[in-house]
Amino acid sequence: MEEDEVFSGCIEPAHEWEEGAELVLQPVYMIPVEVFRTGFFSRPTYRTVTVVVDASGGRVHITREASLPRVMETEPEGLRLPVNLSRRRAVMIAEGAAVTEGREGWRSLAGSCHVLAREEKALACWKAWIRSASFLIDSTSGKKVTLGEMLGLLLP
Repeated sequence: MEEDEVFSGCIEPAHEWEEGAELVLQPVYMIPVEVFRTGFFSRPTYRTVTVVVDASGGRVHITREASLPRVMETEPEGLRLPVNLSRRRAVMIAEGAAVTEGREGWRSLAGSCHVLAREEKALACWKAWIRSASFLIDSTSGKKVTLGEMLGLLLP
C-alpha cells in the first residue's frame, strides 16, 4: 500500500451534526467508472457511475449521476480510521463492482459488460459518521449503524 496517500476534503453531509459532536472520519475513494453493456436481450448502454470504496474495509457503494456526492474542501475534526487499501486496489474493487451490478438471472449470461476506471481520476476523501450513544449515524444518508456493525464494516 502507498504510504504517502493523502486524503483531503470530506463528502458533503446531508445531515448536519451539532457543535461538539464526536465524529468518526472514514477514508473513502470516489472513483468514476465508465460502463458499457451489451446483450442479446437488451440494447447497448454506456454510462458513467461513481463508485465509493471504503478504504478501511473495501465495502462498495455505487451512485448514479443524479445523486453524485460532492466533496467539501474542509475537513471536520474527529477520529480518523486507518487506511487499509491502496488506490490501485480500490480501483480494482470498483471495476469488479461495476461489472457485477445488475447481473441477476439467466439473462445475464447473454450479455457482456466492459468497464474502465482510471486510477488518476480517483478522489481520496473522508466520510463523516456522527457518534451518538451506542450507534453511529452516516452523515451522507442518515443511516444508523450500531458500533458492532461498524466494526464489521471495518474488518476485511
